[in-house]
Amino acid sequence: MIKIRIKFTKEAPIRFISHLDLARTIERALRRAQIPVNYSEGFTPRMKMAFGSALAVGVTSSGEYLDLELDRHVELDGFLEALNRVLPVGITFTEGVYIDQDTPTLMSIINRAQYILTGDLEHNADLGQAVQSLLDEKILSVERVRKKRTRTLNIRPWIFEIDILSKSAKTARLQLLVQTGSHGNVRPEEVAEYLPFLENSLQVHRQGLFIARNSSLSSPLEVAHC
Repeated sequence: MIKIRIKFTKEAPIRFISHLDLARTIERALRRAQIPVNYSEGFTPRMKMAFGSALAVGVTSSGEYLDLELDRHVELDGFLEALNRVLPVGITFTEGVYIDQDTPTLMSIINRAQYILTGDLEHNADLGQAVQSLLDEKILSVERVRKKRTRTLNIRPWIFEIDILSKSAKTARLQLLVQTGSHGNVRPEEVAEYLPFLENSLQVHRQGLFIARNSSLSSPLEVAHC
């Protein structure tokens, strides 16, 4: 049994497909490329594959991850090339590494997500002041509905960095580092609600998913080598 950790992109042409449709698209590509993937047992066998934190519909990304279990060794460069030939425009497998069987799962170790937010600004908005005011707050409340129940959460402890990358009189581009995973999760649009972006102008791109350890960030591929 062989396990591979893969990094891939989800770009603009397919940004409106759901996570489930993304998984199905990759499954079809694996079959078309004749990759020797292991399957689960039972009445409805499924490919043994596991993703990192799911990407919201409409969000693009240059750093998504997937763990895949194979029944035999494959040459990594050939594996990536074979898959990219049959994947639709918008999904590209960029890197891969072999991982041990006892390597922690992506969902158990990924705890940071970095986003780029781009959007139009409200008239005469002071973006710098708005960002500083947000960071100075101790409580930023958001409401989330799950299973017909509404919860109010304070997401401020899960926002680690907000940097203004570029700004003009009408538009701005921010970089955002937030918590993700089972111990807390921040949606970028929730942060944008506290900033002077015009409604329906926001574009969100996930730069990557990371593991925070000892005040530094590592990619899931780097951790796989440790």
